[in-house]
Order: sequence, then C-alpha cells, then structure tokens
Amino acid sequence: MRSKYVRLLRPIAWITFLLPFSVGLGLGITPDSNLLHIIFAFIAFSCWMSFSFIVNSIADKDVDKLHNGRSKDMNLAYQPIATSEITEKEALYLSMIFLFSSLFFAWLINPLFFLLILIVDGVGYIYSMPPTRLKARPIGDILCNTAAGGLIFIAGLSIGGANMFPLVILGAFVMTSIFYIPTVVTDHEFDKKAGITTSAVYFSPKKILQAMYPLTALLVIIALIILLTSNLELKVFASIVIIYTIPSTLVVNMNLKEERLFIHKNWILVPFTLISIASVGYGILKLFGLLILNSY
Repeated sequence: MRSKYVRLLRPIAWITFLLPFSVGLGLGITPDSNLLHIIFAFIAFSCWMSFSFIVNSIADKDVDKLHNGRSKDMNLAYQPIATSEITEKEALYLSMIFLFSSLFFAWLINPLFFLLILIVDGVGYIYSMPPTRLKARPIGDILCNTAAGGLIFIAGLSIGGANMFPLVILGAFVMTSIFYIPTVVTDHEFDKKAGITTSAVYFSPKKILQAMYPLTALLVIIALIILLTSNLELKVFASIVIIYTIPSTLVVNMNLKEERLFIHKNWILVPFTLISIASVGYGILKLFGLLILNSY
C-alpha cells in the first residue's frame, strides 16, 4: 500500500488541475520569462493541491469510509484520516504548512500569481469545509471546480504574460466545467450513499451529463472565433480544443448506463498527463527561444 502521506495528498488526482495550469503556462511563457518563476510556480501549485486535498480529506473523513474505490485515483476508504493513521490535528497542521508555502512561493513570482493562488486556496477551503461545503450543494460543486480550473489557467498565463486574452480565458473556464462534470457522475453512486447532494445526485446523472452538450457548443464557438482572429499559437490551441472536446463529450454521454458512468479513470488521466507534459515542454522551448509560433 502507498505511503499514508501519498494517500493523504493524492498526487495522481492533481492531474485534473495540472492540465489547465500547464496549458496556461505553455501559452504564457515568453523568452523573457524567469526560469526560477516557473519552478516556484510548480511548487506553489503543488502546495495548493496538497492543501486542498488535505482539507477535503478532513471534511470527508466519515463518508470516505463508504467508498468502494470505483472510478477514483484510489479507494478513499484507505484515506489515512479515515483509517486513523493520521489524526485530524496532524492533518490540520500539514494543511497550514502547505497553505502558507503556496502563498510564499506565489509571492516570489508576481502580484497577480499571488492573488490567484490566494483565491484558489480559498476556493479549495469553501468547496470542502463547513459551513459552506459547496461540494455538497447542487451547482456549487461545479462552480467551485470551474473557478479553480479557470483561475489556475490564468495563473499559468501570468508567469510570462503572453496570450492573456479574455476569449482565451473564457474558453478555459468553459472547458474546465465540461471536463469536471463526468467526475461528478462517476461519484454519483457513492455520493448518494453518503448523503452528499452533489449536482449529479440532485439533477440525475443523465441530466447533468447532457449539460455538456451546450457547454461544448459554446466552447466550439469560442475556439472558432480564436481560430479566425488570433495568432498561430492560439490557432493550434483552439484546434486541439475542438478535436479533443467534441468526441470526449459524445463518448462520455454514450457510456452512461442507467445511473452509472462506465468510463475508466485513465480516459481523463492519461490524455491530461500527456497534454500537460507537452504544454510544459512547449513553454520551455519558448523560454530558450527554440520555438516561437507568433505568440505575442
């Protein structure tokens, strides 16, 4: 079994937010960017994720015991707080260390990056912890994750400052919402059993998945406008968005049987990981002036 601290932090699950951060970083970096800022940004990102997952584990310590491990990065019944391997007090201390570390490293980059990390830290808290606990409120769960994904995308862009256009940022928020919805549905059975009223529990898995269609249509419209009006770099980005999002929306909806979504976790984790690596690699090439696609 993995270390109790790995099970507490759940780094594999970070990949869902690593994608918007990495894409933003790849698009935002310029040859004038600071390599240290990129390193500090990844440390701040990791600390934000650690803080958010720890407070989520603290809030869910009782309901996690009911989890069966399906469609997750791990069986949440083995969360070290749920199994008493780590006390709630110890977890709180760790969460504070990661919270202040995320803010410290963000402060070393620029004021906008610091502000965005401060906000997403707050989103991570109100998503999980009472009295707000928006993860257990219809629409609140989707809004929190959409906000976090969109804001961390802007944080990535802000490291270099290129391509910070409103339409690009709007597209990031919409895309984050689209790809978060299936994760709500994969947890539907467990959340319903645990008495958590997520969007999927409240509206039903079928209805909440159908919301992906108008969101995908909106994202395609945004991507087409970018294709027609922006530089080569953003044209390539918009093309990838269209090519990836449309079939993903169709496949997810086709794999809903009754109230269960039969889709493997790697459907999201593998392509998200590959795109994240490619985005960071592209950003590094731009940093050293090895590849410029008319980005600014």
